[in-house]
Parts: sequence; C-alpha cells; structure tokens
Amino acid sequence: MSDMYRSRSRNCILLRDDVGRAKASAYDLPHESFAFGRAEQPDMEGAGDVTMNWAAHVPNPKQGPDQRDFMRINKKAAASRVTNPRDLKEFTKMNDIKVPPTGPSGVLPKIIPSDVIPSFAYGVKARPSTPMQQVISGDFEAAENARLDSVYRQRDEALDARQKKHKVQLTKSAKAQIENARALKMSEASQESAPVPYKMNKYKNVSSKLNLAPLGKSASTPGL
Repeated sequence: MSDMYRSRSRNCILLRDDVGRAKASAYDLPHESFAFGRAEQPDMEGAGDVTMNWAAHVPNPKQGPDQRDFMRINKKAAASRVTNPRDLKEFTKMNDIKVPPTGPSGVLPKIIPSDVIPSFAYGVKARPSTPMQQVISGDFEAAENARLDSVYRQRDEALDARQKKHKVQLTKSAKAQIENARALKMSEASQESAPVPYKMNKYKNVSSKLNLAPLGKSASTPGL
C-alpha cells in the first residue's frame, strides 16, 4: 500500500507519522483560531478577591414557630398505627404540630469588661521608657540635690529655733558653781580609777618592818 493511497484514504489507522511529528489529521477540522468546548461565564470574583477578602459566616435563620415538627408528627403517627403515605397525609392535616420555640442553649455568656468599656485594656501595664536625655544631662541628680538641700535647711532652721527657745542665760555665780562641780567630779573619777595594789586579806593590816635608807649616788655613775 503506497503512501499516496494512505493519505487519500482519510483513514486514521492507515496514516503514518514522521519521526518526531504527530500524525496528520484525517478529519476536516475548523480553523486554528476556533476554540473547542463550552464557553463559561466569568466569575464575579477572581482568585485574588477570594484569597484577600474574608467573608464572615452568616448562620442560617432559626426555625420559626410556623414550621412543622416532622419528628414529633412521625412519632405520633407511628403510635396511631399510620402505615402508608396516604394515611400519613390525612393524619398530618388533622395533627399539625409546630416546632416549639428554642431557648438559649448552654450557659449564658459572661460579660467581660471590654463589652462594657470599649477602651478597656487587658494585661499588665508596661514600664514607661527611660528618658535617656534627662539621665545624660543630670536632671535627676540636680533635682535630688535640690531636694536634699531643702531638707537639710529645714532641719537646721528647726534646730536653731528649738535651741533659741529653750536656751537659759546663766549668771557668773551659777557658771562658777557648775565649773567647781565638774572639777570635783573629775577629781573623784580620777581617784576612783587609780588601781589599788593587790594584798591578801591576812596581810592588809600588817605594817612593813624593813627600813631602807635612801639610795645615794652610785660610785659607778659617770660624772657628767
């Protein structure tokens, strides 16, 4: 079978392909600009809008009092021996049971301070930053020195006022009596402080029997 016949046969099985190339099409295809498939309408939101925007969850509306409670209807129908859909339809017309209003589920939420005061802040208050400019320039040292000077000045003024208030003016005779009393007290203290030589009790009242002549000048004393 020749290649010319293969190309004219329009048979996809008989067509041959060259090395590195796809087979020639055996069908009449539209132009290259034609797009196959179904054209879909573009979405209102792109991938960027979906990933960069957060949509909050919207819960479904709660069941109202005008909705039927099918669970209770079915239980009551089973207790009344209703076994087929036709009887159930008639039973539902006669027994229209509504959903009871639901109360709050679980424990009621507690009120926290931020619910009442929007500006309320939690946690421990941080220490303010150190004013380095005032530390380097010595403002705190100058303030402390001024405070200490004021304290010492007030104390000295109070001491001077107290001394002036209670100061007693002495006469010459009173000053002389005070000086004599101090001198007498000092002499008594010096006598009492002189050490007494130790002597046994049985020898305290015994007088000395040895009379020594006063020592004269020694013969070995050099003549000065």
